[in-house]
Amino acid sequence: MSVKSYILKRGATYLVVFVIAITIVWLLIRFAPGDPALTNVMRSMMAPGVRYTEEQIEEYRRRAIEFLGWNLPLPQQYALFWSRLIMGDLGYSTYFSAPVTSKLREILVRDLLLLTPSVLVSWFIGNYVGALAARNRKLDKFLLPIFYVLTATPYFLLGLLFAYELGVVYPVFKATIMSSDIDAIFTSFNVETLTNFLKSYTLPFLSLTLIAIGGWASGMRSMMIQELGSNYSRYMEMLGFSDRKIAEYAFRYAINPQISGLGIQLGTIIVAGIVVSSVFNYPGAGIALIYAINFRDVFLIQGIIVAYTLMVIVANFIVDILYAMLDPRIRLGISGV
Repeated sequence: MSVKSYILKRGATYLVVFVIAITIVWLLIRFAPGDPALTNVMRSMMAPGVRYTEEQIEEYRRRAIEFLGWNLPLPQQYALFWSRLIMGDLGYSTYFSAPVTSKLREILVRDLLLLTPSVLVSWFIGNYVGALAARNRKLDKFLLPIFYVLTATPYFLLGLLFAYELGVVYPVFKATIMSSDIDAIFTSFNVETLTNFLKSYTLPFLSLTLIAIGGWASGMRSMMIQELGSNYSRYMEMLGFSDRKIAEYAFRYAINPQISGLGIQLGTIIVAGIVVSSVFNYPGAGIALIYAINFRDVFLIQGIIVAYTLMVIVANFIVDILYAMLDPRIRLGISGV
């Protein structure tokens, strides 16, 4: 099998995964308890002093059902959903009174600004520290308990501790974040906006990064210990290779599973980012999803899940390709050499 065939096969697999995942979400939204049409109607009728008759409420509800497309048979709703999705139409958000695609652009920019540095920093630091701990027993005794504590700590719990200690007790950073603090860095970059941005950004970034560092470090430590105790490492030691050189070769083999695990970790870090954003009121998918669920904003729920599912799948696809390119054993196996 050629590399091109491998890429096409993996792409087809991920396409099937995407269709199945989105179909399950679509069905769950349709069969979830509650009446999104009535919820949207009641929200629009919350003006003080205004009264509506039962006939008026029923008429508005009928219009809301037509707007959602829920008056159509279920197979027709499903076909309409995919036809709109292929055309890039994710519907209209009744909560934000804006197209879902325009709202998603704002959310994605803010979340990528938080998640991308967190993933990269935690991966590089975690692997480096884990490899270092595997080679130094004294350092390992000190770092290993820290790795385990960080790995076992929930993201939201560390976020709450940071928000209380560093945002309330010692207000070095902001415990609650305004969207203007994040957006201003793009619209009017100066010392003041940069300072406000860092005060808002630091705590959610640390909450995600520190826990991820613990996971990567403990995984790399275990892989390095295994590689340093393997036959080729002992043989290199007998030939007179330095410990540093042996560690370099061991690191090359130990890093491969960490690259593969990066794809899995991306899904975890995105879910963690949604949870952490709700702790700090970070203006990303977490807050938007809470509003969408509370007000039964069907199109916004679908749009967020579609966008982030696609993001995870594409990231895993890229990781698979990189893994095949970086690991000669997989590359040769694909080529049939």
